[in-house]
Amino acid sequence: MVAVVPTFKTLSVANAALTFILFCTLLFAPGLIFWTFSIQAGAAAIFIARRAAILFLGLSLISYGGRNAPHSDLRQSIVLGMFVLWALMACLGIFEFARGYAGIGILLAVVAELGFALGYWFIWKSNRRS
Repeated sequence: MVAVVPTFKTLSVANAALTFILFCTLLFAPGLIFWTFSIQAGAAAIFIARRAAILFLGLSLISYGGRNAPHSDLRQSIVLGMFVLWALMACLGIFEFARGYAGIGILLAVVAELGFALGYWFIWKSNRRS
């Protein structure tokens, strides 16, 4: 079985698109996320969702702006950071689903998060200096 490793540019553009969509959704329609994950929408949840939206916008800009960056220690740090971010988001999603705090819809997010985590992991490993 051969693993298909995306290029840094391809993964960065896809990451930028996803995080921009999350920014828009969390800022303008957080109820959609709450509905998808089967969680209650209250004032506190909407407040946190909108603050998280700004973080996703920052990630989107970093991903898109850095898509053409040549291999470097800085790019490897970004790749590793993105791997950790997506891997831990997937772990948290699984944990919250197992605890019963999120509905089945969270598994859609977990699959996407694992895909991004693996993509960044393979890029980091293939470009790591020995």
